[in-house]
This record gives sequence, C-alpha cells and structure tokens, in this order.
Amino acid sequence: MLDTTLEQLRHQFITLPEREALVAAQKNLADCVAQIASGETRQQVLEGELGKAEANGSVLRKKQERLELQMKTVIASREAEALQHEIHTVSAEMNSVDEESLAFMEESERIDVTLVAARGALVQFQAAEIAAIASLHEAEEYKKAEARDVEEKRQRFAETLDEKWSAAYELRRSQHKGIAVAKVKNHVCGGCHLDLSTSEVDLLKKETDENRECPNCARWLVF
Repeated sequence: MLDTTLEQLRHQFITLPEREALVAAQKNLADCVAQIASGETRQQVLEGELGKAEANGSVLRKKQERLELQMKTVIASREAEALQHEIHTVSAEMNSVDEESLAFMEESERIDVTLVAARGALVQFQAAEIAAIASLHEAEEYKKAEARDVEEKRQRFAETLDEKWSAAYELRRSQHKGIAVAKVKNHVCGGCHLDLSTSEVDLLKKETDENRECPNCARWLVF
C-alpha cells in the first residue's frame, strides 16, 4: 500500500489548494494590471481629443471675433443678416465643442478615480501573490517530505522481498499507472472498479498471492 500512498501524495501535490490559490491571486493581479493599462491608454486618447477640441474651439472663437468685427462695419441689412446667421452657426459649433470637451473631462475624472483605486489594489494583489507563492512553496515542501518518508519506507521494505516477486511487482506497476495491488471492498476491485461475483471472490481467496489477480485489470488483489 506504500505505492498507493505515493500515488495519492503525487496527486495531492498536483492539486494542492495553495496552487489554486496562487492561480487566483495571479489572475487578480493580471486583471488589475490590465485595468490600469486600459485606463491609462484611454486617458491618453482623451488628452488627444481634448487637445483637438481646444484647438477647434480656439479657431471658432477667432472666427466669431472676426465676424463680430465685420458686423460692426456692415450697413446693408441683407449682409448683416448673413453675418448674423454665420455668427449663430459658429456659436452653435462652439457650444457643441464645449459640450464635447466637458464630456471628455468628466470621463477623464472618472477614469482618474478608477485608476487611483486600481493602483491601490495593485499593491494588495502583488502582496497576495507573494504570500500565495510562499504558501505554495511551503505546502510543496511538506508534501515532498511526506513522499520522501514513504519512499524510504518502501525502499526498506523492497530490500526484504524476493527478487523474482519484486520484479513481477514492478512490471505490474509499470502496466497499471504505478498501482500493482488493489484492495477488494464490497466485491469491487479498488483498481479498475470491476464488480466481482461472490463465486469469483471465493475462488480468488483460494489462490496464492501470486495468482490472486483481478480478472479485468490483472492487478494483484488483497482482501
């Protein structure tokens, strides 16, 4: 049963809860880093859009000032109406630019708030990852120590066995994923989970240790 214990320890090593915790911590960290990167990229875009809006607004203001100066020198009513219409059009464009700029600034402020929170969380996630790595290392070392103890016991026990029997045992281990012997419980083979009939169990119990094997998976059976 020492080999069964070793297989269980190997499985436990692979499926340590600390390993899953580390994956979760690393995902949280990666998500946070991605959120910060996305926010910073959007901020750069907004800065560019605000710059364009400011430049556009400056052009429109100068145009409006020029039109208002022209308005003061116009005598003909028809020309005055045309200038007034153009001034209204420019004013509407300026209002639209101002509203757009305001929307950009409000979005930028919201992103700033999000980035402050994300950068604060980043420190926590980094610390959580470091702690998870340390916990996993400690758990792995503990499992390795357990496995070493079992392997030492196995080695001492193997040295007491007949070489012929030991060779046959190792061959079966190689054929059955490291488990050459299975326990029968409630008429079920613990290796392949085959249901054994009462008559099969009775016959197997009469066999010698070397011949008492599962009719399905050929593992040696113990009762």
